[in-house]
Amino acid sequence: MRRLLCVLIATIVVPCAAQDAVQPTVAGPQLGRTVSLADFAAAVDDGDWAPALQAAIDSFAADDAAQPGGTLTIPPGVYPIGRPVILGTDRGQWGLHITGYGATLLGTEALDAFDDADALGERQPEEVELGIPILSIRGMEGVEGGNFCIEGLTFDRRQRGNGVGISLPMGHGVAKNTTFRSVKVMAQNVGVHINYQWQIFFAECMFRGNQRGMVIQNHGNNIGISNCTFRRNNFEGLVIGPDRGEWGSNAQHISGSIFESNKGYGLLLLSSGQTVVTGCYFEANGNHLGLMSPWETTIDTNLFWGYYGHGWRRNDFSDNACVVIRGARRLQMRNNKYAAASAWFRRPEDGERWEYVPVPPGPGGIAERAPKEPEQEEGFVYERRPVAIMIAGTLDGDFVLDALPDVHQDASVATTAIARDTGLSYYRYNEATNRFEERSLLGAPAHAEE
Repeated sequence: MRRLLCVLIATIVVPCAAQDAVQPTVAGPQLGRTVSLADFAAAVDDGDWAPALQAAIDSFAADDAAQPGGTLTIPPGVYPIGRPVILGTDRGQWGLHITGYGATLLGTEALDAFDDADALGERQPEEVELGIPILSIRGMEGVEGGNFCIEGLTFDRRQRGNGVGISLPMGHGVAKNTTFRSVKVMAQNVGVHINYQWQIFFAECMFRGNQRGMVIQNHGNNIGISNCTFRRNNFEGLVIGPDRGEWGSNAQHISGSIFESNKGYGLLLLSSGQTVVTGCYFEANGNHLGLMSPWETTIDTNLFWGYYGHGWRRNDFSDNACVVIRGARRLQMRNNKYAAASAWFRRPEDGERWEYVPVPPGPGGIAERAPKEPEQEEGFVYERRPVAIMIAGTLDGDFVLDALPDVHQDASVATTAIARDTGLSYYRYNEATNRFEERSLLGAPAHAEE
């Protein structure tokens, strides 16, 4: 009773002004609204959900720059897409979050045949070559970046190996600070194509069963790829380059990702700069890593494990080396681990110089068949050697390598001494044997070839 009395007295003596201050405030404008694709089902055209999805995205339009974005939810299910869907046409879409866990956007035959030039807008030669995208993400005039987030969606294709899953094209603004999280892209010609875009991020995404998982070209800068999987793509998992004109692609950070069972290179660096690959796992690729870029590259603390061994021959040196270096410069390789990749070499019985022997094309990746071995000609000594690093082109510049490299007989070696990761030894090229030998900075050779 005493407690109840105290409460009543306190209520009576509180000034009116103070009581007003503790009243709930009136809600302001509803920023960041949420809509569902299901609300636009009436726009579906003969089973094609592209008009409905486009209408849902276009509903986020605002003249007031203080009220952009929101969330578009796509319920679980399969949604056939017969024309490209475009995100980034209105400043009201800035910051839009599209979430679709359990939802699949399925590119159809109508999408593959789509040829409306007005709807597609200006397309660069490489974009035309790669095919029609399911989703095209663009920047917006008058607004810096896009700040989009695409989460949980799957991109698939009825006719496997056609078109592009997600395109960030050149010439339509820059969709800065766009993030993809838990997205799966499969059965496309190219899973994701980034063309003259920057500040794009991928986390926990999967690129599986495409011709190429991802291609970054023409000033694809500040790209972050973390904890993603590039698996069973018919050529490369991830390609950076080639670039047209003077621009290169710079500042990519690739970490904690898996490159597995890609028939070409797991990761191919053609024209990237200031690229860091760290903490990644490579297994059963044609070649795990191709280093062809003349710009700064750091390969640190990765595991290169095994190879498929069935002679896919997607690369010039398929199934024969963990890392292939051709035309690279300013390369730092540190703390990596290499295992279970090997190549055949031979030399004349009366000579010293060793040359690389290609493995014959195999049965196309049929698991139960063993890889073919080269026919051994008379007059030669053959040797199968583990190959962590294969130098297959011009070697000239500043290098730090962490494993003893082998040299293809057609390679040009201008840099005869290469720093080793430990700093206590280095590699010296031997012209007679066409191989590098490890030597110690302390005096006695640490290792030498016979």
